[in-house]
Amino acid sequence: MKNKAESITKYQLFYMILQTQIGVGVLGLPFAVHQTSKSDGWISVIVAGLVVQILILTLWLLIRKYPGETIFSIAEKVVGPYFGKLINILYVIYGTIVCTLIYLLYQGILKLWVLPNTPRWAVMLMMVIASIYLAKERVRIIARFYLFVSVMIPVLIILTFISFPDVAETRYLFPIGQAGLYNILLGAHSVLISMLGFEMLLFLSKYVEAEDITILKSVSLANGVTTLIYVILTLVSYVVFSPKEIELVPQPVLYMLKAITFRIVERIDLLFISIWIVIVATSLISYLLFASKGLAYLLKQKEHKNSVYIISAFAFFAALIPQTKFEIDKIGTYVGYISYIFIAGIPIILLAISTLKSRFSAWRASK
Repeated sequence: MKNKAESITKYQLFYMILQTQIGVGVLGLPFAVHQTSKSDGWISVIVAGLVVQILILTLWLLIRKYPGETIFSIAEKVVGPYFGKLINILYVIYGTIVCTLIYLLYQGILKLWVLPNTPRWAVMLMMVIASIYLAKERVRIIARFYLFVSVMIPVLIILTFISFPDVAETRYLFPIGQAGLYNILLGAHSVLISMLGFEMLLFLSKYVEAEDITILKSVSLANGVTTLIYVILTLVSYVVFSPKEIELVPQPVLYMLKAITFRIVERIDLLFISIWIVIVATSLISYLLFASKGLAYLLKQKEHKNSVYIISAFAFFAALIPQTKFEIDKIGTYVGYISYIFIAGIPIILLAISTLKSRFSAWRASK
């Protein structure tokens, strides 16, 4: 039975998954996917959304077999205490590494657009303090915060359309399919990295006061909205910038906003970044919560507050090691490939073993 003090609704689950998925990669997505898919990048976004939906279904099939459990307890039940603890340690490391990457990408954008002369450690420390403040709270409190700041997502979309010029060149999108199937699928990999966050279902399902099918619908809807937002941002960027121009603008939406000035607000791009920071914080808090919950489970602690400080410290100091953009991009590439192990590899293996064990038990019972 779920703890009422910790429980969340299906709507709060929706916003927690949505806010986690729309994270730090939203600004550079059109540029990143254009590197491989060219003007067919929007197709890659749709393909990535479909792949994520299949992965969500896989995760759901696993957690529905163990109601009221998280991935940390499920792993020990499926493969035993020793291999289960090893899997849990790996998930804690994964969550910590993703937190590190978010710190790196966040400070990179802020130093480029807002605080060029501020030391990178100071830029990251601001986010560390903010994330710790909320991540150490109960899941219900965090969910309420996500629901409160969810209004900022429509604001981002509105600001994006404000930057839309009077004349857009839709011919930049044609011919559709020019990149080829292989490059479109390769571009979907870049998008998939930006859509990470749906794996929070592996531990959030424990707290949701809803039926299994309702949980699946909430997470699927969150993924659908994320995919739609990414498609919109990608299409807007591709019809504003030519294929040659977009190769030179890592954050196309910000460049569009920077070109617009109103009497009341001179730098709309800074307003956009201010809202984007909150969205990045929610994504960071989710991974920090995930890793700290896992560490608390390993240490057999009822509360995860102390674990939040430990994970934050590790992620912060690890983020101070890379110094160049090349090193940061390399870490992002590694994290992208490693993530497949945790969002697909391990869950599929656990689901397969669990299914085989269930069938074997049923076969023995029939004898």
